[in-house]
Amino acid sequence: MIHKVITVKQPWASLIVQGLKPIENRTWKCPNKYIGKRILIHASATSVREGWNALTHEQRLFLPVEIPIKKLPTSAIIGSVEIVCCIQNHPSIWAEKGVYNWVLANPILFDKPIEGVKGKLSFWEYELPEEYERGQE
Repeated sequence: MIHKVITVKQPWASLIVQGLKPIENRTWKCPNKYIGKRILIHASATSVREGWNALTHEQRLFLPVEIPIKKLPTSAIIGSVEIVCCIQNHPSIWAEKGVYNWVLANPILFDKPIEGVKGKLSFWEYELPEEYERGQE
């Protein structure tokens, strides 16, 4: 089945599919047709330049452990999440001000990442292998 995908840099991508980061910040509003839908999370080929230092002290308190950034999967589809709504100025510690805060829920972390997948800007499509389909509906 073909699914919609967004590409997110590490460590944000892993934090999203682990259920630790329930907000994705974007400069553009999430189209209404994706609200309430499950999308795949693709970990970009590159990580944020600052690594774990990109997190605030308050955000770091939510981490069970800091895995070395270089050990997080990249260029891979690593899980999925539902987009619940899209607002600005959400009160979450993960929400940036002045951008759109996509509120996420019900994350699924794949047991094994789908590696070697090149990301794209905006939403894009990917045909999920059958063994990954269970639990994606």
